[in-house]
Amino acid sequence: MGDSFFSHFLISNLYLAILLGTILLLKKLIKSQITVNAHYYISVLALFTLITPFVPYHLLKVNSLMGWITDFRATSLILPDFTFLSSSSENQIQRTNWLQDFSMTVEQSWFDKVDSTLFALWVMGICILFLVILFSNLLIWKIKRSLQVVQDHELLMLLTQCKEEFGFYKRISFGYSSLVKSPITFGLFRPFIVLPKDMSMLSIDEMRCVFLHEVYHCKRKDVLINYAVALAKMMYWFNPVVWYFLRGLKTEMEISCDYEVLKSLNPDSHLQYGKVILKFASVQSPSMLVASEMSSSFKQVKKRIVTIANYQVETKSLKTKSMLVISGVLALLVTSSPSFSALAVNHDHHSITNMNIAEEDYSRFFEEFSGTAVLYDAKEDQYRIYNQEESMTRYIPASTYKIYNSLFALQSGIISQGNSDLPWDGTIYQYEEWNQDQDLLSAMKSSASWYFHELDQQIGAEMLRDYYQHIQYGNTQVKDVSSYWLDGTLKISPVEQVNVLKDFYYNEFMFEPVNIQTIKDSLFLEEAGGNRLFGKTGTVVIDGEHIGWFVGYLEAADHTTFFAVYIEGDKQASGSSAAEVALSILEEEGLYVSQ
Repeated sequence: MGDSFFSHFLISNLYLAILLGTILLLKKLIKSQITVNAHYYISVLALFTLITPFVPYHLLKVNSLMGWITDFRATSLILPDFTFLSSSSENQIQRTNWLQDFSMTVEQSWFDKVDSTLFALWVMGICILFLVILFSNLLIWKIKRSLQVVQDHELLMLLTQCKEEFGFYKRISFGYSSLVKSPITFGLFRPFIVLPKDMSMLSIDEMRCVFLHEVYHCKRKDVLINYAVALAKMMYWFNPVVWYFLRGLKTEMEISCDYEVLKSLNPDSHLQYGKVILKFASVQSPSMLVASEMSSSFKQVKKRIVTIANYQVETKSLKTKSMLVISGVLALLVTSSPSFSALAVNHDHHSITNMNIAEEDYSRFFEEFSGTAVLYDAKEDQYRIYNQEESMTRYIPASTYKIYNSLFALQSGIISQGNSDLPWDGTIYQYEEWNQDQDLLSAMKSSASWYFHELDQQIGAEMLRDYYQHIQYGNTQVKDVSSYWLDGTLKISPVEQVNVLKDFYYNEFMFEPVNIQTIKDSLFLEEAGGNRLFGKTGTVVIDGEHIGWFVGYLEAADHTTFFAVYIEGDKQASGSSAAEVALSILEEEGLYVSQ
């Protein structure tokens, strides 16, 4: 019922495409102004940006640019005409005589259906590519099984010398295999260097070039980047910009490695190193292998040879400029990353901080439902919460929003305590109680949606948004005034329901006291044992899933308790069911026994 992860993921792909395109353009413009290694490290930093759509930045209280998708989804929801409200019969709550369910039904929009289909295709693509990569990398397993350990003392000594040149002393499994056509390096925990069975075409000096290249891959742990590239290909199998970027990154990895080898060789050996690379240029490289291969496509080889031909010792000035560029790119990536997160839209979550909380087990009252309950004792300044995670999750407010939209109408002068009547326009609604003129008290009691819709129309979207921001009501979002409280635009968590209700009760809003009292009067339900109960229910059905709210407060002689109960589930999950749960909890806590 919340915003789709995948819809945000698609939008994040557009942002990522723009970012990667910007980085590629920047690198092209300053190609000769930074080092070869700087080009590679910038690409590695950008590679790790690809994980940001899966980072829940809302836990870090970081904002993103994704909020607009929520508005788009809201405008595409199929909302009920008030004349055709499917829904639950008017079930009267058994233990009281003041609550009835007047539910609203919202059908899944075309956007949600397309979104679900695309999500299924995305998952299918991931599974297919996973199998492709898995079967491709079975070759590595076969190579290990067929590995013929090198016994040649001269080659072993040469490999040891190359390891010492790079200061790499970890053991390397070194051998031949008929399954490879060019030198290859792999192994996450135990590095392997595998050569083709027939290496007679290479001299001992050329073998040294090969060893230096492969040992540097091992030292730099390029296998980790290879795994990251494989994972990115799976998750972004549909994004051509990402694939283009990943192909360039692999080329830069090899060029960077070439450059380090050139620094270890005498200038006279540079030409020889280039010839070694050319000898493997015609070999087709299996692109899905999680390994580093000396073989390259002709296009990649051309870039590598150009780098070798243009090799120059890096100056201090060039290194300094490179560090500055890397730092700038890193700052850009860090500051922009939250905008790419498909989980970063913090409108659906409200964090609890600096609150005196006692966790309660009210599960016996929620046997048929999932949900949460929040109680706040104003005297003790303590929250009692069942299911804390759901208590912080924002949901559609349903009819509970009517407490505040009617308050805004009073504050705006659209209605007043003594003049809140609105005429019925003759439209026939499913609920008989709606088919008549209404004032605030009757409309609140019957939850006559047309009445509150008319108030919203007169207040206007901009002023409504200002009011919701003023009282800090959930995510404070308003778009279409006819549906924002049903379509997922406006959302609020149970904890926030309690906090806003508390602020309303004590008039922390600084509204006209008479307006606050008028709403309090409209919320009065019953009195028992000297305690007065106030509240509002809400019921909505979204694609067959029922949700119910009951929010309110209990006035006792010496203290006031505020509460919010949210439930969801089958057709019994309604506002009246939420009220049953709330009253059972209040009775359990010894606070109230309903009449």
